[in-house]
Amino acid sequence: MSIGKKLFFIWIITMFFITFTCALTFLVAQQSLRLGADSLPAQLAKDTAIQLQKGRNAQDSIPPQKVDASKSYDGFVMIYDKNKNLVATSGMFDTKKPAYPKGALDYVSKKGENRITWQPQNGLRFATVAIKSNNYYIVGARSLHETEIIINKITQIVFYAWLACLIFSAAAILVIYAFIKKVYKHQK
Repeated sequence: MSIGKKLFFIWIITMFFITFTCALTFLVAQQSLRLGADSLPAQLAKDTAIQLQKGRNAQDSIPPQKVDASKSYDGFVMIYDKNKNLVATSGMFDTKKPAYPKGALDYVSKKGENRITWQPQNGLRFATVAIKSNNYYIVGARSLHETEIIINKITQIVFYAWLACLIFSAAAILVIYAFIKKVYKHQK
């Protein structure tokens, strides 16, 4: 095999490992951010469950501040009764009450908890954690807007790092190839 083919083969192997490393880096960062976005909704749902377990009614168990979830990035809570009807919420969409998917609440009945990304309308995505407590379904929610902006920035950073590695490694291989050819030429 010629020197050029060997160097090309080495470059392909190197780029495979660089691509794998970049993809793994992106995956870990993206998942860490997305899973971390569940922290506030989980806390809101658990705190609301504690209030219900103390005997408070649904309306008194939710945070007092109303959130316009179509504009605000604040977290909010929704409480559904055993028939999956909304009985209290600290979040609204303009003047409309939220309508969490009943199928997601069905899953809570079976597994005790459900963590999903909820998209009630175009352009609005929420990290949600739903739990069951005292014959209620409690859903904590938080906008993913800022999380998704950060994930997009990380996507760009990882892509540009991969592209830089591609360009610089290709240039390095070409320089090494030219150097080896020059050395072999002088040895003859």
